[in-house]
Amino acid sequence: MKRTLTATLFAAMLATSSLIPVHAMAEQAGIELSDRSLAEVYAAVSLGVVRINVIKKSYAEIVAEEREKKENGEDFYLPPNERGDRDEDNDREDRDDKNKENEKGEEPKYDWQKKRRNASTGTGFLINHDGLIVTNEHVVRDGARFVVVLKDGRRVRAELVGKDFLTDLAVLRVEMPEDVKPLAWGNSHAIRIGDPVFALGYPYGFDQSLTTGVISGKQRQLSKGEYNPYLQTDTAVNKGNSGGPLLSMDGKVVGVNSALYTRSGGNEGLAFSIPSEHAQGIIDLLVKDGEIKRGWFGIAYSEVKPGIGKLLGMERDEGMLIHRAPDDEPAYQAGIRAGDVIVAVNGESVTSRLHFRMQAAEANGETTVTVWRDGGFKSFTMIPGDMDEAKSRRRQAERDKILGKTPEDDGRKKVMGLELVPANEKAWEKLDLPAGTKGLVVDRMEKMGQGDQAGFAKGDFITRINDTDIVTPEDFEAVMQQALESNAPYALVYFKRDGQDRTKIIDTLSMVDLEDY
Repeated sequence: MKRTLTATLFAAMLATSSLIPVHAMAEQAGIELSDRSLAEVYAAVSLGVVRINVIKKSYAEIVAEEREKKENGEDFYLPPNERGDRDEDNDREDRDDKNKENEKGEEPKYDWQKKRRNASTGTGFLINHDGLIVTNEHVVRDGARFVVVLKDGRRVRAELVGKDFLTDLAVLRVEMPEDVKPLAWGNSHAIRIGDPVFALGYPYGFDQSLTTGVISGKQRQLSKGEYNPYLQTDTAVNKGNSGGPLLSMDGKVVGVNSALYTRSGGNEGLAFSIPSEHAQGIIDLLVKDGEIKRGWFGIAYSEVKPGIGKLLGMERDEGMLIHRAPDDEPAYQAGIRAGDVIVAVNGESVTSRLHFRMQAAEANGETTVTVWRDGGFKSFTMIPGDMDEAKSRRRQAERDKILGKTPEDDGRKKVMGLELVPANEKAWEKLDLPAGTKGLVVDRMEKMGQGDQAGFAKGDFITRINDTDIVTPEDFEAVMQQALESNAPYALVYFKRDGQDRTKIIDTLSMVDLEDY
């Protein structure tokens, strides 16, 4: 059941010395709420929230496993001395101080240290009578043994059912303890910004703790867990709360606490939870298969920003502009090209970069992709690849992008810190282009020049900017100068790299004069 409290009423509930039943406050505000106080709700759900003690694999075991993954072309995470600070995410759990040197990017000095097993702790919660426990992937990562501790001190061994790095979710299984009631899922789609929530967990190794707050935002995107549309809350979430539930005031789980933003190392009112509806789908797949298989389109893309749609002849700015579509990937093989704008997948409109990423990941089997091209909409039928297999294939492939020197009297000119050369026989041969192809080769670059900062690379072959074909450096200079003088927000550049068509958006409003770099 959904509820709303004003900030004043909620602050009053926290400040008062005696706990006021939530339904009493709701009657005053004319809002329908649960007829139980927060203390009563807590008593009903607290046994279902558990501490997870993780005995880690040794340094030597981690190194051996990751090297084997690397040799097999699988996703791998380098050993600590190679991958740097493994504790860089703000929501990782505290370890014993004596062991922290092993977690800060330094290889242990002695063999006995390489064999030592460290420990960490996190939070989880039971979701059914089969003993399934939801937590974060980073809580169980590198775990060799898992021990679940109930609020009343009972301890039980757990086995890992499955985990997913990209959504930071994991599932454990225990023999269901007697008299423990699993938590129920709530509706994260319906919860609103301003709705009160509370979190349960074991912060910094303390016994189970309850903290309260409100929903601060929805559909947040983080670099960690990039396939999650996070809920943001000001509920106090600290190290050790990872994997615990974020609950509505009727005791239903609306999110799985996963991350916090902090500069001090502690709570600063910016915590992020994986929404319950999203988490349930991932958890179901983990229970079924132990892992998540994701679709792969094989394209590079960005959101159509304000003003770009007009350049492309669209009525409004929408969809994902494809910058690159390699010819050995599913999208290209289906007929999709760089410069197309994807506006729908299987009839569902693309609303944001995060939304499209999730649409592509969920695509399985025959998929209909609708794009905007040359003033109209076109639909293509595509069979997405497997993301893990595609990444492995890409790691094995290295393309030669070295472009040899050309004579100094070949019509070259420096613009935006780019030394541009009109296409010639040597360029056609080096870039494997048909003889007579018109365009400009980026032969040299000024380090940190405007062209470098815009993302160009040596060997790029520029063919068009907006609707103008580019043949000489003067063409490039004239079009970019016109964009600067007219205060156009963006310029859309069409080019080839590694034999593949690409597009690039240049933010002209952020540029200075062309000769300044």
